[in-house]
Amino acid sequence: MQKFLAMPTKKSKSNQLVLDYYNELGADQLGFDGKKLKYVAISVEAKHLDRWNNPSEAYTRKYYDWFNNLGDEFNKIAEAECGKVTMTDMDQKFIFMNNQMIYRTSAIQGAGIGVVIAFGVLVLATRSLLISVLSCLSILATIVSVIGLTTMMGWQLGTIQAILFSILAGFSVDYVVHLAHSYATCSGTREERIRKAFAEMGSPVLSGMLTSVLASIPLFLCQVVFFSVFGTFLCFTILFSWIFANFGFMSIMATIGPQTTDKKEESTTDLDRGSNYPVPVGEPQEF
Repeated sequence: MQKFLAMPTKKSKSNQLVLDYYNELGADQLGFDGKKLKYVAISVEAKHLDRWNNPSEAYTRKYYDWFNNLGDEFNKIAEAECGKVTMTDMDQKFIFMNNQMIYRTSAIQGAGIGVVIAFGVLVLATRSLLISVLSCLSILATIVSVIGLTTMMGWQLGTIQAILFSILAGFSVDYVVHLAHSYATCSGTREERIRKAFAEMGSPVLSGMLTSVLASIPLFLCQVVFFSVFGTFLCFTILFSWIFANFGFMSIMATIGPQTTDKKEESTTDLDRGSNYPVPVGEPQEF
């Protein structure tokens, strides 16, 4: 290629010289149809971008911007005679970079929309902003835990992962909304409402978690990538959702959750337990 570029420019009736270079360099660097030169390709290698690694979007974009600037420099020199420079990514690193941006944006937007919808459902179910906000914290904790664990497992953000992360909030709201609704509909102190909520929904929520986890285990053995990834995703999501709903959300409810105090009810309860109250003795007063 250097010999070809250094060759003096001159008109010739014979194309044998160009044909010789075509046979030497190959069609990937020199475009020649036997009569007319179509294009000349220059290969530029990025030292840290090879076919064996997939660097992050931010890291790859630095090289992408550098190659764009290089193409602009070539356009200043040869655009008048050869037209604009067309760049081709042979290892598709820049295509992967662009897909990463799309996947990340779609996953974040999908998860955000899911949390907003879950918040609306929780407000309608509990009619309490405090309970709804704390329930959303449980959902966010589940989302962060699942994404963090799958990242530790070596997952890369692809089409399947972006779709699953988008629906992650919908899977995470299941158990916390049952416990939140049960807590909101009970009355009494925080401790009494916690006990009633667990007595009412503890067993159904546990049964739902066990059945979902057991149903996801056979998917681990699937040869189809989507089913295998979905099974792992479902198992982790259900487990984290149940853990944060039972031990995280309900613990916060026991600490700062809303409560109702009915003096008449408390007094009746204390009398039933045999508490002694001083009875004033004196002459009856006339009204």
